Amino acid sequence: MTTVPTTKAAREEAIREILSQQEISSQSQLLSHLAERGIPTTQATLSRDLLALRATKVRATSGKTVYMLPEPYPVRVRRGQEDPGNEKLAKWCQDLLVSSAVVHNQVVLRTPAAGAQLLAGAIDMAWFDAVLGCIAGDDTILVICKTDEDANALNELFMQFVTD
Repeated sequence: MTTVPTTKAAREEAIREILSQQEISSQSQLLSHLAERGIPTTQATLSRDLLALRATKVRATSGKTVYMLPEPYPVRVRRGQEDPGNEKLAKWCQDLLVSSAVVHNQVVLRTPAAGAQLLAGAIDMAWFDAVLGCIAGDDTILVICKTDEDANALNELFMQFVTD
């Protein structure tokens, strides 16, 4: 029998595994899954863990509101370059991107409710050379680029992600 330590790291790893394998829609449901793995915890501790892991509740393709985790994107992308690391960002765009519009050097992205933080985090972690920064609300992301041309190229990339 495998012994699971009761450390924060072990608990967070179990949370990552559970959320990546199942659609979890409530903290009580997640608490039950952790208990089944021999990791008892409190709701308050679980809430702090979800915050530390940057878990966000989003509407899944099944229609249920579920917890999702951002994934690390150690990707350096320059305009015009293809990078296999874009597959993860492409997946998030396919799941969350509702619409996109370019206004001068800015790209405005729309997502379902509660999806903006997750997609914005993925954009930030992808480190696009042309992106100065992005700001996310509940369902809208403002991406500020260096130039108008960079904004158009980035918008084309996002659209390519959702049409492939």
